This record gives sequence, structure tokens and C-alpha cells, in this order.
Amino acid sequence: MHEQPDAPGEHIGRPPKGAEWLQRPRIRLGAIVALAVAAGIVAWAVVDRGGSSKPSTPASSAAGGAVGPVLLTPEALRAESRSLGQPIYWAGSKSGYTYELTRTVTGHVYVRYLPTGTAVGAKGAGYLIVATYPFPNALAALKKVSGGTGIALPDGGLAVVDTNYPKSVHVAFPGTDYQVEVYDPSPKTARSVAVSGAVRPVR
Repeated sequence: MHEQPDAPGEHIGRPPKGAEWLQRPRIRLGAIVALAVAAGIVAWAVVDRGGSSKPSTPASSAAGGAVGPVLLTPEALRAESRSLGQPIYWAGSKSGYTYELTRTVTGHVYVRYLPTGTAVGAKGAGYLIVATYPFPNALAALKKVSGGTGIALPDGGLAVVDTNYPKSVHVAFPGTDYQVEVYDPSPKTARSVAVSGAVRPVR
């Protein structure tokens, strides 16, 4: 992997300039991990072993601090979303994968799909990632910047492919102040996942 992508979410809060204001993770896990470590995280791991494991919630999570990277079951992802008081978007459960969560102190949440047996914190950007970013009036902003080129989604959502970086597809839904980003090393897969209707908050 020879890419040197930008740190996730670094463009947030900048004034619009074409589509450049959109979140652009150009995802490099090392950058995410470095942000979390610098914030003084409390990490924990919950790995699905037949449903016998129960998630524990670190104090930093409940207080809205940085978390991870940690492996979580779908049940633990739901518990984490409730604890944080914010949605955590993902692409649904996938057979043969585990779910790695990282949260920065700015509230950016990344769910990375790792093949079963892949270590938490594994290097490389060769994995599907669904990111959730706080963004006021996300749908209206995405519609504005799309210039009518967006893809209509179920429930009134919208997906916009980042033409400068097609590995990332930006998604927003009505009634929520969060922007979602679907990243995959394959632009075709990123688009397919983003428009599939499977991108939803964990419930």
C-alpha cells in the first residue's frame, strides 16, 4: 500500500469549495490510531465467541472521549451507540468479518470490517470502512454540493461519489446531523455498499 491518505475528517469545519468540504478520510488506519492514542484512550475488546462475551464500557466512552481501536460484536456496537448518545452507522453484519471501532475526541466514528482472524489495529487501508461524522444539516449540505448528481437512497437519503477520490462515497439521511462515508479500496464496492440500503445506524 503506497497511498499516504489524509487524516480522517481533517476538512471538517472548512468553508465550502466545490466538493472539497466533504469529509475525506483517504483512510490510513495509523492516522486514526494515532489520534486515539494521543487523546489518552481507554481500550477494551469484545470478540464474538458464540454470544457469551458481554461488552464493558470504558469511562471515556460514556463521557464522549476517544475509544479504540477495539473489536466489538454487533450487540456491543449497539451498546456503544447508546452510551455515546450518537448514531454509529455501519453496513450491517457480514459473515466472516469482525467489526473494529475507533472513535476520535471530535466524535468521528469508524467501523472497519476485518476478515475473521485479522488483528485489531491491523495496518493498511484494504478494508471496508463506514465512518460517521457530526455535520449539521448533513442532507441539505450534501444536496447542495452534489449539484444534482447524487444517488437517491431509500428513506430519502442521498449518496454522492467523491469524483476526486472514488474510493469514498458520502451519504446523508433526513433528520440527522451526521454525514456518513463509505470507503473501500475498490471504488465499485464503495459505491455498491453505499447505495445498497444496508448503510444504517446500528440498532
